[in-house]
Amino acid sequence: MSAKQRAAVRAQLKKEIKKNPKAISRKSFVKRASLVNFKLPVTIALRGGKTAANPNRATIDLGASLGQREVNLGGSLSAELVFHDSYDGGALGNVDLSILPSSTHHLSSTSIPLLWNTQVSNSTTRYDANSLGLPEALSGCGNFTGTSALSFGGGLAASGTVGGIPQPGGLPGFPFIDPSVSVSTPAGFLPVTPGVDSIDQVVAGKVTGDNNQVGGNPQPFPYTAQSTPGGFTQPPSPKDTVLRTNALDLNVASVGDEVKQDTNADGVAGSQNIVIGKSGGQANLFGNIPGKAYGIDVTVSLKTRINSILRVVDQDSFGSPLITGNNYPAGIFNCRQIWTGGITNYIPSIRLAGNLKIAPGITADGKLRIAKAQVSSLPGSEARFAVAACLAPYSGVDAEQLSSDTVAPTIPAGSAATGPGGTVPNAGLPANTGAARPAPAAACNAAPTSLVASSALAPSQVTTLAPTVPGDGYTVSNSGSSVSVAADLNVNQISLDVLVGDVAVN
Repeated sequence: MSAKQRAAVRAQLKKEIKKNPKAISRKSFVKRASLVNFKLPVTIALRGGKTAANPNRATIDLGASLGQREVNLGGSLSAELVFHDSYDGGALGNVDLSILPSSTHHLSSTSIPLLWNTQVSNSTTRYDANSLGLPEALSGCGNFTGTSALSFGGGLAASGTVGGIPQPGGLPGFPFIDPSVSVSTPAGFLPVTPGVDSIDQVVAGKVTGDNNQVGGNPQPFPYTAQSTPGGFTQPPSPKDTVLRTNALDLNVASVGDEVKQDTNADGVAGSQNIVIGKSGGQANLFGNIPGKAYGIDVTVSLKTRINSILRVVDQDSFGSPLITGNNYPAGIFNCRQIWTGGITNYIPSIRLAGNLKIAPGITADGKLRIAKAQVSSLPGSEARFAVAACLAPYSGVDAEQLSSDTVAPTIPAGSAATGPGGTVPNAGLPANTGAARPAPAAACNAAPTSLVASSALAPSQVTTLAPTVPGDGYTVSNSGSSVSVAADLNVNQISLDVLVGDVAVN
């Protein structure tokens, strides 16, 4: 056929598949498509990624120190089914599958919990223990829950006062002094509302794209006797997470990307440099690929940006009274969550195999489906890669208020305490505890927001973490703002819909 004739056949095939997706299972369709090297654009959609019963699960092994974590996946990918002329070889029904980088189609994950501290959820601990000078065993976040303001210094005694704090109710918040009013009597109180930082917000869950859902395992940390550290009698819960990633946004990495991983300052360091290959592989529309025990064999390389979320626990007390006009101290972040900047990571060469079944139909959200598939990692082919997470504080997880990202906020005047019991209204605080900000676009080790920097939560000697100086005895020159670990990724199960065309997926 001439080029014009081939183009006409391709157009006819495209109309045919849209009108009747079952046509793809006919050998006559496949033969015609092969003769003209027909390309069918498809969207590969993971089933149920936004549901509590999400079936798509992978396991990431972070080594003996950290152990395994469950990660749930969702989203979609752009792809093309490529039919080949019989002269190209292969059995009837063999098609190439090209998986493409896209600005609209990408995968998403649940948050990955990394480190824990059982002081967080221990019911005998309290957020205000250090500020009150209570025994160390009481320091933690056991009562840091809910969306209402907590009492400060309540429940220390059945009645009377303790250290000037009325019992058992306590004070309506942190007391502060306005010298223009009194140098000894509090002029007002700063309310403490857990809100988006409440420890019970972090839960075991499979819904992807949610920074608070840390995978479907209700005990996400090491769960064998050999890997369980001492110091607690029960496995840590999701609430105990003190370091986790954001819910990852994963896109197909571009072919030919050269990834430096040997001597990075604020990324993966100490690993080999890599060049990203093509994502895709083969499938057979009618059964197994000849010579293989499965009908799909693809390799995918992904790119993602990882921001860390830190939970501050056992923060030092204020050390001095809160005074009008002074900066907010780091103590205000006790039990709260902190965003770090982000680090770009690559997950190369994830090999997946499985089976495809022609299943024409309309999905629940009205998309035209031509096939279903189940894929997982081949035994012994787990993807091994290096991953880096940032440790340098950047901003609070709660949203900015009163321009506190760019202007260092200060303790308000006593006249601002117009709420119940002489409290400063929430609108007068430097953060909105009822709203969470998204993962920051800032790079790891970027200068933090003014609230973080002025509070001395970030290192006080410099705005950001400085590289080490070999003359001081160090043998490396990195700043310590990020950490790299080896990881093995095993995809346990992925359920897919193959949809006709480039379609938006919820």
